[in-house]
Amino acid sequence: MSQPIILYDIPARVPGNTFSGNTFKARQVSQYTLAYKGLAYKSVWIESPDIEERMKAIGAKPTGLKPDGSDLYTVPAIQDPSTGAVVSDSFAIVEYLEKTYPSTPAIFPHSSEALMSAFDFAIINVIIPVFPVVSVMAAPKLHPRSEQRFKEQAELRFGVKWEDISPVGPKRDADWKNVKEAFGIIDGWYSKSGGKWIMGDTFSYADILVAAWMRCFSVAFDKDQWEEMKSWNGGRWGDIVEEINRHSILD
Repeated sequence: MSQPIILYDIPARVPGNTFSGNTFKARQVSQYTLAYKGLAYKSVWIESPDIEERMKAIGAKPTGLKPDGSDLYTVPAIQDPSTGAVVSDSFAIVEYLEKTYPSTPAIFPHSSEALMSAFDFAIINVIIPVFPVVSVMAAPKLHPRSEQRFKEQAELRFGVKWEDISPVGPKRDADWKNVKEAFGIIDGWYSKSGGKWIMGDTFSYADILVAAWMRCFSVAFDKDQWEEMKSWNGGRWGDIVEEINRHSILD
């Protein structure tokens, strides 16, 4: 029997829930893909300030560059004891699992890897308005060391002081309106599919990606905000979460 794949991630203070402070959906994408494929895995927790040292130690490749031009290391990352592979970045992780374990359920059905890569790029551009409000809502749910690092990174990303990113009041109200409009665009994509998934009746990476964002929001947002979001677009987002839960894709 093969050994469980190791999934490296940042812990949160919310019981039973975790999310990466670097890219909110990335951990869920990796986790859901592992679960959907029926691959055993275990989580190893790393606080944000310790990520670079730990990733270098296991031989992970950088996933980007810092503002000063030095290498950036992020989680999630996986380490597969069965092959010795170490893979960073959520899409690269999915590609690796798809190619290494071809007998498991396909995440890129009908040779759709190129289209799924384009969908990944498209959705991240559509939901840019989500980032300010989800950042300020999620940060307090990280452990103190990771929370502080996350706030510092957010100030660099948005170019303003932490308290000015999405303060309660008119700015937060406008941000929330933008979030709703962004998901109206994604709802339009689903409406054209002719089925309950992006590829009609065929489940794929695209739906894992949407579900990953939904799971992140269910953790980051307050209960009332999450209940409101689930009701948008005729209840599509709540329906997607429930459908995936029924099929045991989520943990």
